[in-house]
Amino acid sequence: MSKQQHLVLDIGNTHTKYGYFEANALKESGKCSDWSMNEWASFHQKAPFTTVLVGSVGASTKQILSLLPQSCDVAFIDDTTKYPFTTAYDDINTLGIDRRAALSGAMATHPNTPVLVIDAGSCITYDFMDANGHHAGGAISPGRAMRYGALHMFTANLPLLDPTDELPAIGTSTSSSMSMGVEAGVIFEIHAHIEAFNKKYGDFTIILTGGDANFLIKNIKYTIFADAELILIGLQNLLMFNTFHEK
Repeated sequence: MSKQQHLVLDIGNTHTKYGYFEANALKESGKCSDWSMNEWASFHQKAPFTTVLVGSVGASTKQILSLLPQSCDVAFIDDTTKYPFTTAYDDINTLGIDRRAALSGAMATHPNTPVLVIDAGSCITYDFMDANGHHAGGAISPGRAMRYGALHMFTANLPLLDPTDELPAIGTSTSSSMSMGVEAGVIFEIHAHIEAFNKKYGDFTIILTGGDANFLIKNIKYTIFADAELILIGLQNLLMFNTFHEK
């Protein structure tokens, strides 16, 4: 088992990320959304993975799988998957795959620790898990890009803006007012959620992941562990957990 080489794929709404693991350690990661069959063959030659675990929330899963080497065993996160944590959700399979993977990753990186996992991507998700590995629940809200898109789509005159790393002190134009509203709104929301979870559950470790983590960690006034690879680590943890718990 220690020498097995695995690939995990996090197929999201925007990008597909891969994590290559050897002896349960992450050796390489990156984006592979646009890789060709030749690129996959070249990667497989230098990193000959035997098993692929797919965590999919995107629509490009079939296309990517058709490009992988045929010699690989492919597994999916589905309704038969076992988890190293329990949840207060009525049905764990209605909890997003990315959220399940992030919780699994938090168990691997911060075992026996109460955590609030914040995944800031297309949406912003919040998930609290106690020291016994019980997921109490969380929240979902629109991400930064989605908020800008909504302002443009549902009004007649507001432009479509990209998220900005330069947070204005106050809006003095339409564009800066939109940036202030979106960016400050996200930051204030995250602070409010942290305070609410802290009031309900006491002290915990905050883990931040997702595409907007770098922006947010500079603007959130709490001690935070940023982990860009949390979901990949979580998928690998699920692969190992299910391997050892096969019937």
